Amino acid sequence: MKASSVLGLVASASLALADVSLREAAKDILIGVAANSNRFNDEAYIEATSQFNYMVAENGCKLSGIQAVQGVYDFTDCDAHYNKAVELGMKFRGHCLVWHNYQPYWFQNLKGDDLRKAIVEHITTVLTHYKGKIDTWDVVNEAMEDADNGGWSMADNFINREVPDIMELAFKTAREVDPEVKLFYNDFKRIRSVVTFMKEMIARGVPIDGVGWQYHVNIGHYYSYEDMVEIMGQFADLGLEIQITEMDVDGLTTGSEEEFAKEAEIYTDALRACLDSSNCTAFLIWGVGDTDSWINGYPLLFDKNYAPKPAYYSLINLLKERNNITDEVEETVTDAATNAVDVTDSENDEVEVSADEVADDNEDSESSN
Repeated sequence: MKASSVLGLVASASLALADVSLREAAKDILIGVAANSNRFNDEAYIEATSQFNYMVAENGCKLSGIQAVQGVYDFTDCDAHYNKAVELGMKFRGHCLVWHNYQPYWFQNLKGDDLRKAIVEHITTVLTHYKGKIDTWDVVNEAMEDADNGGWSMADNFINREVPDIMELAFKTAREVDPEVKLFYNDFKRIRSVVTFMKEMIARGVPIDGVGWQYHVNIGHYYSYEDMVEIMGQFADLGLEIQITEMDVDGLTTGSEEEFAKEAEIYTDALRACLDSSNCTAFLIWGVGDTDSWINGYPLLFDKNYAPKPAYYSLINLLKERNNITDEVEETVTDAATNAVDVTDSENDEVEVSADEVADDNEDSESSN
């Protein structure tokens, strides 16, 4: 038996400790995860991924994943993500059409009108390919300067220098190509400044439907439930949806019960704020298992072997409460979730469980925002 098969059994056994899965507890609430097609042959990975009802591709649907060579469109990887979501009964979210980071050299070296034309062509081709399949796209990702003082300025990058009206160009192009798709602006720490930014973009006639709040936070620095509700309300006042699009929790260094309890609290308060905000329409985690994350440590709902952690069960309990599902998750799940599972692919296919084992460093992690 392959190690992935053993892991799949381990993950399934751990998941079975809950009387309902995350997606069952969520019902019609969109609870999503960022997936990566290079893990699709791992049974444990797919088992954990299937606990969600919404998927976004980490990298496969970005410009670099679709048009590595100028004018040559290859939808193989993005299609693989979309098709896997359909296979697992999940909805699929598009991310992202325009971003200054992690781009092929040909795109970075374009100037002026040539860059404008390339952006228009890319948006047009991608949205046409997925028209009627993907109903929500991040159109522009992280265009603002990294500040959160209530004001805003455009970041100093090659796109903003060459195409200073990138917001107008990208969003208006997207709206012309697909009048039905929801168009989102996606950003992270500078969320209060995004409110001011969106107010001005709307005044300029930029057709924006919503904001993706990436919500990459630290165990020692995060927004309170009250602040999150307040901020989401400010977007509601602008007529905008908001989605938590890339949540993870940095700063867990030991994997102790205390850290996992705090992590669960942070995740649960964030989801609670979303559920309590009429304009919050989805809640997505940026990665499946801890070693799939772009940051080291223990940032996600599943451990390195795709066994669920306390945060996973905390979200289930909150969703069960909101959706009037009365059965309780068994108390034993907390101990099971904190135990790491080490699998040895040997003749005997031994599976050892150790409460002291911690996750390996993510040596090949890459920023996937």
